Amino acid sequence: MNRRSRTWGLEIATERVDGGIVLVAKGRIGSVTASTLADAVNAALAAAPRMIIDLTDVDYISGAGVRVLQQAAATDGARTILCGLHDAVRVTLALVAGDRFVVVKDRREAIESLIANH
Repeated sequence: MNRRSRTWGLEIATERVDGGIVLVAKGRIGSVTASTLADAVNAALAAAPRMIIDLTDVDYISGAGVRVLQQAAATDGARTILCGLHDAVRVTLALVAGDRFVVVKDRREAIESLIANH
C-alpha cells in the first residue's frame, strides 16, 4: 500500500435500523475516496430511501465528498441525515452547501429523527 492510499483511506460500515440505513464512515473524504462514499450511498439508497450518514470518524471532507452528499440529499423521496460532524467538516459543508442538509448531533438523535419522520 502506498502512502497516499493510507493517508486517504475511507472505510464505510452499513447498519440497518428502524426506518432506514446508517452509513458509518471512517477516514478522510476527498477526491481519492469520494467514489467509495458514492458507491455506499447509492447502495444504501437502493435498499432504503432513508439514510443516516455518521461522520463521527471523518476529520476531513473536500468538495468532491460534499457533492456526493448533495446528490444523496437531492434524490427524490430520499431523506438523508448527517451526524457526528467535526468542526472542520461542519465548516466545509456550510461553506460549500449552505443549509441543504439535515444535521444532528449524534447517531442516537439521527435515529430518533429518522423514526419520527418515517
